[in-house]
Amino acid sequence: MQVLRLLPALTAFLYLLLSSGAQENPIKPQVWVHPPNPVILSGSSVVMNCSTDCANPTKIGLETRLKTTPEGNGSNWKAWRLSNVTWDNSPLCYVNCPGKKQGSIRAHIVVYEPPKNLELNLEPSQEQSSLPWIPVGQNITLSCHVAGGRPRENLMVVLLRGTQEMSRQPVPKNTLDTVFVKFWVTASREDDEASFSCRAELNLQPRGLMRYQNSSAPLKFYTFALAQEPPVLVIPKLLEAGTKEQVSCEMDELFPVEKANIQLSWGGQRLIQNITRHGDMLRATATVMAAKEEKGDRELTCNVRLGNETKNVSEDLTIYTFPEPRLVVSEPVQEGYRVNLTCKADLTATVMIEGATGDEPDRMSLIVQEKDNGRLFTCQATLKLRGETLHKNSSLNLNVLFPPKLDEKCPGNWTWNEGTEQTLQCIARGNPDPIVKCVPENQQTGMPLGIPKTVTRAYSGTYRCTANNSLGEANKVVSVVVM
Repeated sequence: MQVLRLLPALTAFLYLLLSSGAQENPIKPQVWVHPPNPVILSGSSVVMNCSTDCANPTKIGLETRLKTTPEGNGSNWKAWRLSNVTWDNSPLCYVNCPGKKQGSIRAHIVVYEPPKNLELNLEPSQEQSSLPWIPVGQNITLSCHVAGGRPRENLMVVLLRGTQEMSRQPVPKNTLDTVFVKFWVTASREDDEASFSCRAELNLQPRGLMRYQNSSAPLKFYTFALAQEPPVLVIPKLLEAGTKEQVSCEMDELFPVEKANIQLSWGGQRLIQNITRHGDMLRATATVMAAKEEKGDRELTCNVRLGNETKNVSEDLTIYTFPEPRLVVSEPVQEGYRVNLTCKADLTATVMIEGATGDEPDRMSLIVQEKDNGRLFTCQATLKLRGETLHKNSSLNLNVLFPPKLDEKCPGNWTWNEGTEQTLQCIARGNPDPIVKCVPENQQTGMPLGIPKTVTRAYSGTYRCTANNSLGEANKVVSVVVM
């Protein structure tokens, strides 16, 4: 019976408890916003309409940091214009309804901005008036600066060489107005003076808009290649004073060879040179000349420059003097006398007379005879310099003096037929050349010497032939018989 008395009190307590819970968790009014996800151009405006199912809302508001201007209202709606929207925003539309908890909903405004002001740069930055030079095979970084181009998730940046697409990259998300996209390229021959550019593509077609594109100005640079080895210098080791010689320098594996420079220098002075190109090879030729009074080492340098790299090679060319040796003959050079021949040269050279024997190759002694007249003697000088052996010769013909000699070329007897044409001849040897005369001894009319004549009986008789020079005289009696 006591339990039954408690039931009305328990029922009242449960009612109060349920009534209190209903007041702490009232139902929220339904709230709508239009447009819920607008996509608008940066800097433009959009009208946001907040509406509700609450019959008599006490307040309809829009919470945002953007500049708002009322656009209209009704019993259960209100509109605002949001101006100069430059960044993505999520304004909150809220409604206060009597007896209910505040209802709210957020709109999501996406701001788009076409890409603008693209700039492609080579890193590190090259502050120079001319195009930069990049070695073939070097890794380079190209940085594309893109202003605008939002939303970033819809933006791609493309690297182009001419019209050829080299690489394509998405853009990192950030809140900055300018984004930097880097491309890594290995420099090649094909990149030389090619037009590189970057193109930004903002694809808003999935959002019901269009595709926007913009490109940077072209970027150019030179690529080049040099062989690791230095140029090849072709020169003699030695150059005699007062003479000239051709020298050359060449280098292969040059790209682009037409942009390479080569210069030969002789003792610090640039040479006038002839330049030729063949394939990837560059060659310079020039003529060097040493003055007569010059002596010693002189440096010849070849310089090859391409891009911002230089290759050098230098070699010494030794200028020397090497006069011909002098062959000296003692006086007098006369038949029966002893003659000494001596070969002389500079102290640095060794000398030898051809045919000399013994320990003194630079000397020779002989008693000269007639047979030695006109004999050729040669002296050779030898000079060793920088591992090379040089030779120079001088020669002389011995001029042996000897008295006149009459021999078989001056016959003792002549027999001629009358009326024939004959020549009386008598030739003598000697140095200096002797003067020969034939004088009739016992007849008044003599036959002239060495002149063709018609023989007469008056020419018969004996003749005394005499040969004279500065060293003596030779005589001979010649008989002429006319038949």
